[in-house]
Amino acid sequence: MSNPSDLGTLIEQSRETPWLRDAACADLGIDQIDLFFVDAGKSLSREALAICERCPARVACITHAYESDIAGGYFGGISPSKRRKISLEEALASIA
Repeated sequence: MSNPSDLGTLIEQSRETPWLRDAACADLGIDQIDLFFVDAGKSLSREALAICERCPARVACITHAYESDIAGGYFGGISPSKRRKISLEEALASIA
């Protein structure tokens, strides 16, 4: 069994989320994924937010978080607490 060292390898092996292949974060090392999973009450770093803002898969990422009911992590630059407060439609409108 291989031991993937970067997010790109994991993405290539993922059949459930083909949109990840186009994600701006796909080039990050696996050790950098924590950029998107910050402690409660903390904001996403400017670096991570910039990645999300320029991401061509942002809509799919946000949609995935809502449809999969993911409780933690920023997806498409939207925090977990914000996802609990607003609908998917409102989240998508906020990035348009």
